[in-house]
Amino acid sequence: MSHLDRLAQRAMERHVPLSVLFELTGRCNLDCGHCYLDIAHPPPELTTAQALSVIDQVADAGALFLALSGGELFLRPDALEVAAHARARGLAVRLFTNATRIDRALAARIAAVRPLAVEISLYGAGARRHDEVTQRRRSLRRTLRGALLLRRAGVRVGLKAPLLGPVADEIDALQRVAARIGAALAFDPLVTPRHDGGGQPLGLRAPTEKLAAALAHPALGFTAAGPAALAPPPAPDDVPCAIARRTCRISPSGDLYPCPTWPEPVGNLLERPFADLWRGGPLLDRLRAIRVRDLQGDCHGCGQAGYCGRCMAVARIEHGDERGPSHESCRVAEAKERALGLPSSRRGPVRLAVVA
Repeated sequence: MSHLDRLAQRAMERHVPLSVLFELTGRCNLDCGHCYLDIAHPPPELTTAQALSVIDQVADAGALFLALSGGELFLRPDALEVAAHARARGLAVRLFTNATRIDRALAARIAAVRPLAVEISLYGAGARRHDEVTQRRRSLRRTLRGALLLRRAGVRVGLKAPLLGPVADEIDALQRVAARIGAALAFDPLVTPRHDGGGQPLGLRAPTEKLAAALAHPALGFTAAGPAALAPPPAPDDVPCAIARRTCRISPSGDLYPCPTWPEPVGNLLERPFADLWRGGPLLDRLRAIRVRDLQGDCHGCGQAGYCGRCMAVARIEHGDERGPSHESCRVAEAKERALGLPSSRRGPVRLAVVA
């Protein structure tokens, strides 16, 4: 076990928020069809002073990794002031942006902050597919220009490609794009509903067979280990995921959530300090008490549980119960089995019921 793994395990046991996602704004200049936020109705935003106070509070609570995000992060003029303060507090900072607003001057300012990385999403190797997802013309051109300017300024860039329907058959082309920029490329098979329960993002999911073909691509490295790539099911007493333990999300208005996806806030940081909210309460105590043995429906004793990527928050959004099944996780597990040429171990269909 690596030092980081031991640190993560200790954080899980002691409920230390090792990794924090801080959304500085809900505003965005793109309108991506799969986005989990409702950018048409962005929430109020913390002031600069309030945002800096949030950074101090999470640093004091033991956070080490901070992701600053939006909406589009750089719609906030003070985004780099917040990032610089986080770096001064010793946090490893990642910046999530669509890069469309980055020019040479902004790239140089970002480089001066020394983020761990700037992460940028791609939804296709060509303008037609990418722009169809973002619903903005010439967005791919502006995104790639921003990524190149960051690389030339010496910033580490990570490209993220959700395996949406338009993306799943463009693995080779996306690799070529990443190579030209000099950026790392990562793929994510999960497509989650919106935080408010809206199912709009699910319409962009790749069909299971198409997702399986993408996972079987050598570039993803998933099939290299053969069936050993599928981890065995966890023990009944294991914790299902890191929710309410070593990860959390803070909204633009200061609402604190027990993980990046959970739809219900614990409370607001303008009303109570982080340490008080994170200490516990009805919601956090309930989530922290859940063990694998408590999962219900198809998830109880499921043989796919070690590799489905199950998320309690997605289960809650989809079915109204964090202990119940997650259709999206079942879909990903099925695709992983098909990518390896294995028969499905799922016991039956899961009925998808997204709830608001």
